[in-house]
Amino acid sequence: MRVDEEYLRAIVQYLNDPENVVAREAMESMRGQSPGHEAFYQEIYFLWTSSTEVRALDVLPVREATARLSARLKAHPRYTPSARQVSMWGWALRAAAVLAVGVGAWWWYASTRVSYITRVTTVGMTDSVRLADASRIFLDANTTVRYPDRITGDARTVYLDRGNAFFSVSHDPERPFTVQLDGSSVTVLGTSFNIEATAEQVYVSVRTGTVRFTAGNAASILQAGDGAIYHRGTRTLQAVDATNRNADAWITHELRFVDASLQEVLTSLEDYYHVQISLKDSIANFRKFNASFRNNRLDEVLDVLEATYPIAVEYTEARVVIRNLP
Repeated sequence: MRVDEEYLRAIVQYLNDPENVVAREAMESMRGQSPGHEAFYQEIYFLWTSSTEVRALDVLPVREATARLSARLKAHPRYTPSARQVSMWGWALRAAAVLAVGVGAWWWYASTRVSYITRVTTVGMTDSVRLADASRIFLDANTTVRYPDRITGDARTVYLDRGNAFFSVSHDPERPFTVQLDGSSVTVLGTSFNIEATAEQVYVSVRTGTVRFTAGNAASILQAGDGAIYHRGTRTLQAVDATNRNADAWITHELRFVDASLQEVLTSLEDYYHVQISLKDSIANFRKFNASFRNNRLDEVLDVLEATYPIAVEYTEARVVIRNLP
């Protein structure tokens, strides 16, 4: 990381005098500018607090070691050290000991420290991330995730800050995999599932395996085909049948319907094709729909619906109107 000298000076001034309000505000302002600034502060803070442990070096027999070194040098026929040089050797021994402890502490810190990488997608963009444990995260458009550059300890934790993501998790019973969200979390051992996080709600649907969805004071165990919605405003957790919601269609490009109501079908079509569908008549009495579509255009799916139900479909690029046939 390239060192920002002004930022480093602000951190040091604050750590020297934590009660100084001006120094604290200056440091906090720079600290919040980027994740990189936050990581840099944590590194400096760790070294600063760890350096207090170097006081234990005061018990080292520096004086005795210096005397022994001086005696050996005096025995040399061509060289006799001055008092100032003996003093410098004592300082050098102490400095070398401090450096050794510092290097050891830094090596331990660097070998155990986990840095988080941020991946962001924008409008019309999808992406994927392969984690160090071979798990995969697939990002839909307008999604932000943070994931570790390495897997250490007894847990695997990633963060979904916003958007829609599909997770395929490598099985590891010794290290649970957790997706942290604002106010909720999803924990698994090995499975595949989809999470859609918006300002209003978090929707989790499970494709394979089992997950534990924790939100506030509530928790729910979800298996393949199950879903749950956490409503942020009311802080309530609602169980739903995810069979016909097709939350992961954006990554699988497949729509599957099993005894689905026509309303469930239309909701999935709106989400997947990003269109608005308007109903001009009642469809409450229509029979259940069973079909699968993979990489089909919207007009092809609508043609199947017209052939299945007594409806007429008017279709434009961004809007679909459905009416009952007379």
